[in-house]
Amino acid sequence: MRRLMLALLVTVTTLVAAPAAATAQPSATAQPVATGAGTPTDPVVVATAGSGKRAFFGDIIKLHNGRLLAAYRESVAHIDQDGRIMVVESRDQGRTWSNPRLAIDTAIDDRDPKLAQTRDGTVLLSFFRTDWTGYPPGPVTLVGTFVARSTDGGRSWSEPVEVGTAMEGPSTVVVGAYYAGHAATHGPIVELPNGELLVPLYGRLPEGGTAPATVVRSRDGGRTWPKETESTIGRAADLDFQEPNISVLRNGSLLAILRTSINVAYVSWSHDRGRTWTTPVSTGLPASSHHQLVLHNGDVLLTYGDLSGRFGPGRPTAGRILERPERTIDARRDVLIYDAVIHGPATTDQANPSSVELRPGRYFTITSDPHIAAIVGVYTKKRDYR
Repeated sequence: MRRLMLALLVTVTTLVAAPAAATAQPSATAQPVATGAGTPTDPVVVATAGSGKRAFFGDIIKLHNGRLLAAYRESVAHIDQDGRIMVVESRDQGRTWSNPRLAIDTAIDDRDPKLAQTRDGTVLLSFFRTDWTGYPPGPVTLVGTFVARSTDGGRSWSEPVEVGTAMEGPSTVVVGAYYAGHAATHGPIVELPNGELLVPLYGRLPEGGTAPATVVRSRDGGRTWPKETESTIGRAADLDFQEPNISVLRNGSLLAILRTSINVAYVSWSHDRGRTWTTPVSTGLPASSHHQLVLHNGDVLLTYGDLSGRFGPGRPTAGRILERPERTIDARRDVLIYDAVIHGPATTDQANPSSVELRPGRYFTITSDPHIAAIVGVYTKKRDYR
């Protein structure tokens, strides 16, 4: 059982069921937000979890009006039924942050929030739900992937709608700790030039087998996600594809980077708006729970949890800039952005980074620190990656 729990901590990011409250409310456990210099040894504290809880899976976007909006999961543990999604905002480039507001909270675990803003200003929040009832010793039920919409910059949210997928369906097959027949998400929704939206998924078909990565399309601004629009990024016979992230590149192609069950990132491209994808190939990069940000000049800032040990034990947050993302995710240099070891022992229960470009060549990356129960932020510059 101990071995199974450790495996879950390294590889899982999980869902929830039941609709969320339509209007965000202040957190009953909100605490004052401290600030730092935003360096690897003196990070900005973006959000502190309430008493007895921890903060996980932070995601951040820069809104059209310049404000920063961040979402994260608050829970007593990485694996627990009480997971809920909180949001905070900053009006001064990430130096100070508001008290947390409740965005999504149901009777089961709401997990892995991801944010996106469309050209018309709508903010989309995608996440998934997990029901831990009976675990352990029984299997876990992954309930589905959901999308909520906000037209007021993340202050209130619509009733979440479920994303359709061929992966979801009744199943008695158990793979690892989970029932098969489920889909999760760990990458933000992207908007195509024609206004269509894509949400990346990963999961397990009802019959079991290895885990594919897919995208599902919305043609109505995220109000519906028909499973008939689903396209497969990749499926392999000997490994699972997990946590796909997608970027719309300057030349119009799409870049998908995928975490895998062998802890090596794979990469795939689409040249027809996500309908078909190249066969995913290994990059050799030991990246985990990564994030992709397209920069103003067309480069991509890739941040990830590093599992190589080159920056130290555990899973510290590292990053690189991709200067030819249409062809490769190779880079001149990888840099250490943050390691929670400054506040405690090395741990794999960190990273899950996300970044924004504050101005050309100036970036702000958030990540989790389990030792201080917080989401923290670090500033970097383009020259740091050179």
